[in-house]
Amino acid sequence: MYKLIKPTIGYKEKYLDYLKDWGDESMTPLTSDLKDMSYEELLKYFYDAEHDINLPRGYVPDSNYFFVDEKDNIIGFVNIRHYLNDILLKIRGHIAYGIRPSMRGKGLSKKMLGLALKKAKEKGITRVLMVCDKSNVASAKTIIANGGILENEVYDVTDHEIIQRYWIDLSY
Repeated sequence: MYKLIKPTIGYKEKYLDYLKDWGDESMTPLTSDLKDMSYEELLKYFYDAEHDINLPRGYVPDSNYFFVDEKDNIIGFVNIRHYLNDILLKIRGHIAYGIRPSMRGKGLSKKMLGLALKKAKEKGITRVLMVCDKSNVASAKTIIANGGILENEVYDVTDHEIIQRYWIDLSY
């Protein structure tokens, strides 16, 4: 039984193990400015981000979750932005997620995104923008499997990637 849970201090060791699994991958579950924080600092950052406290310029409130298995091992990470600003609307979207590398290819991303969409709906989001690099075929398949409809592709001048933009309707 997989579920999304809020990060707590009790998950510190499992979180550190989860991070190790990412090794030197360029796509990681956290932005580079968060990777250098202690776990305790990260928990405070997550709390502040969810409650719109001292957010860096250009950031919007968001909620963060661990995707855990029946033994409470961290399998993935989900970030749900409560609304979109201009940059999120263009190339970042509402939800960012990642499955630990050792657990990929098992259909877990589809399940995790499905749970994240339920959380987004609980937050009153009725239309979710999902994005992925065009080269990330697995992510595109996950988004489509959860109801994503491709709107268009845009060029990200920062990362020099073509970004695919999908919308998922949660108004049902």
